[in-house]
Amino acid sequence: MMKPTYCNPLCVENIPAGRWLDTSLSKQDPKDFPDYRSISDPSVIYHDGKWILFASYGIAHVSEDFVHWKHVDVGVPNVRYSPAVVCFRGKWYLQGHGQSEVYCADNVLGPYTLCGNLTKVTGETFRAADGCFLADGDRLYFYWCKSRPALPEENADIITGTVGVELDPEKPWQAITEPVWINHFNSSVKWQRTGERNQHERRGWVEGQWMFKIGSRYYLLHSGSGTEFSSYANGIAYSDEGPLSGFVAQKRNNGLLTEKRTGLMRGAGHGSVAQGPNGTYWVFYTNTFRFNHMFERRISMDPIGIDENGELFCTATTETPQFAPGVLEHPENGNDAGLLPLTFFQEPATSSHIPGREPIYAVDESTITWWQPSPDDKEPTAVISLGGLFDVSAIRLIWRDIGMETMEGIMPGPFQYVIEYSCHGEWAMLVDASKNDKDLAIDYRTFETVQTSAIRLRILGSPEGIQPGLVNITAFGTISK
Repeated sequence: MMKPTYCNPLCVENIPAGRWLDTSLSKQDPKDFPDYRSISDPSVIYHDGKWILFASYGIAHVSEDFVHWKHVDVGVPNVRYSPAVVCFRGKWYLQGHGQSEVYCADNVLGPYTLCGNLTKVTGETFRAADGCFLADGDRLYFYWCKSRPALPEENADIITGTVGVELDPEKPWQAITEPVWINHFNSSVKWQRTGERNQHERRGWVEGQWMFKIGSRYYLLHSGSGTEFSSYANGIAYSDEGPLSGFVAQKRNNGLLTEKRTGLMRGAGHGSVAQGPNGTYWVFYTNTFRFNHMFERRISMDPIGIDENGELFCTATTETPQFAPGVLEHPENGNDAGLLPLTFFQEPATSSHIPGREPIYAVDESTITWWQPSPDDKEPTAVISLGGLFDVSAIRLIWRDIGMETMEGIMPGPFQYVIEYSCHGEWAMLVDASKNDKDLAIDYRTFETVQTSAIRLRILGSPEGIQPGLVNITAFGTISK
């Protein structure tokens, strides 16, 4: 029996519509953009043997097998971007980007209710961008993104970074200290600069903080360059002094923890770190998926390790099958399942396509292209020759919901399909999703290994009013011996 695997981007059920939030916060008219789906800025908790994912746009999602993520209602539909979540003194607290409201619950999955508003030591309420909590024994801290004018010697147009306060443990929304700067944009650190090639030397956007503690050391995960770029990345600063002072960038890799500039999924910024099964550590991060809007995004995860100097490292940011948490004792040293992507640029033979959405776009490993069948094609079909004989054991499909328009009630939902494989000149069933009732914009399936030289996808159904767009189909396997 094969060991369980996951594959980035994560197979998250019911990815929410993104246009309403993205356009409202950027003060743009939602009618000016096509509808789209987005999920990003993950705050992840490992609790009672489950991952609980709090992410931008809609909360929350739960995974019990560390592979598939199911949407759950926690009583608060969304808290805008980057939810902050923490367990403190037996209660769970939740706060969202650009908000002062703090919600609390007896259980990690809620229901959450309003319990207070972020308040300065002076008694004024305040709003916090990209907030996060840190529970440190019987003390609680809160951090958020802030900006200030640059000093002349800082070679920057503006300075962004992380500030923090200690909160009243009896009223975990009330600051009892003045904000102090923890870290900030440094123009000499290239990965923090904005731009696809980090070309804007005087501009940076250091945000997306997540504070955590391992042993006696405090670690601050933070992002740079901007979520719309492939250069979006996560760095690490740490302190042996305390949770509000003494932070320095890691020496390893110039403080950089995760980046991913090439491939299907690009960008590896704004996220969180969680301790998973058997004491392993995992970083969750945001990928760019932009086509309709600069904030159209998805989420990925990979294991991280701690070196002999107490500095964190991530061996690889991945988009091929990896062993699920709990499988390997030390996934940080290499977690790849050894399955190769076999369909890249193996141009499909399809039953139809519309102009500009040719079949090659289903296998070109780009998130801004897709194959789109003709609207009158009753059973869109794609046959992909693998160019040889392979042992195949996993498939990933990434869909676009063409025609989705929530303003008119055209909503996303499940796609129904089957995938077959060529077996001794005949087609045999590989994946039967003909009655699929799960809304999976990213659909990762594993199965017992089959030997084949070709696969065939037949699309049998899609949500009412929506045409299927196939961003990518990837068969994973190894060369047959």
